[in-house]
Amino acid sequence: MKYLVYCSILFFTTAAFAQPALNELVAPGPKAVVLGEGYGFCEGPAADAVGNIYFSDGKDDTIHFYPYGRQVEKFVTDSFDCNGMMFNGLGELCVCEGAAFQVVAINPRTKAKRVLVDKIEGGRFNEPNDLSLDAENGFYFTDPNYRHRGQETVRKEDVYYVSKTGEVSRVSTVCKQPNGVLLTPDDKILYVADCAGKTIYRYNVDGPGKLSAEKLWIDLGAHPDGMSLDSKGNLYISCGPAGVKIYDPAGKAIGTLSKDHDVPYASNCTFGGPNFSILYITSADKFIGIPMKVPGMKSRCPGPEIP
Repeated sequence: MKYLVYCSILFFTTAAFAQPALNELVAPGPKAVVLGEGYGFCEGPAADAVGNIYFSDGKDDTIHFYPYGRQVEKFVTDSFDCNGMMFNGLGELCVCEGAAFQVVAINPRTKAKRVLVDKIEGGRFNEPNDLSLDAENGFYFTDPNYRHRGQETVRKEDVYYVSKTGEVSRVSTVCKQPNGVLLTPDDKILYVADCAGKTIYRYNVDGPGKLSAEKLWIDLGAHPDGMSLDSKGNLYISCGPAGVKIYDPAGKAIGTLSKDHDVPYASNCTFGGPNFSILYITSADKFIGIPMKVPGMKSRCPGPEIP
């Protein structure tokens, strides 16, 4: 009987602390607001220096732009199978163009595009999916194959690092199907989402493209996609119909933003808006935002980049 009472108390205590922890992150009252809809499948939200958001629609080969407080507008319409995006320290929007087998950088003012990487070992990639940039303007990216345009898999689905001079190295081979990838602001920790494995891996970063201490960090029980971090180091993991799962820096679950918060689906997320206090979520055919109490990780973009 004492054991049953203890278990009951433990369960009550755990349950009682789970939801208040989530409430400490999410602003009271308002739920997610639809800011745009009618997309093929939106992905890859990226914030510029002042919190304006760019997001991709790979089905329509289009990147959209959301200047805070205004209407969503089209940015470019020729980014083939565009997916994960992030600004680099030069102010360029770096984009994974999956079925084009390349990662490119787009100047937000001129819309001029340059290829950052498009080959490995003399051949093409599978389908570059997501990326995360470091302070050296090098970047990590994942190369799964979701066969967006029916392309064949040509190599094992792994994670790569591209240096600022364009040298490519394979840095992680553990995933069944890598998807989201995210570097902490201090360039010390790298998170990698294994969509097929339903897990998050964590690495120490010893230098640009140098990983160590591989660890299965979180067993999600859901298929992870894109990720983001808030200013306290909490990890936000987009998990499709399971919503956005949030974990603290120790890998312990805080809570989930899902249908109760008007988040029906989450392919990716990032912080932006005033003081980076809004979590923007790409939600299949919709682009939505939810106010937060804790601000997010800011862009590496050096200054305002409004077209």
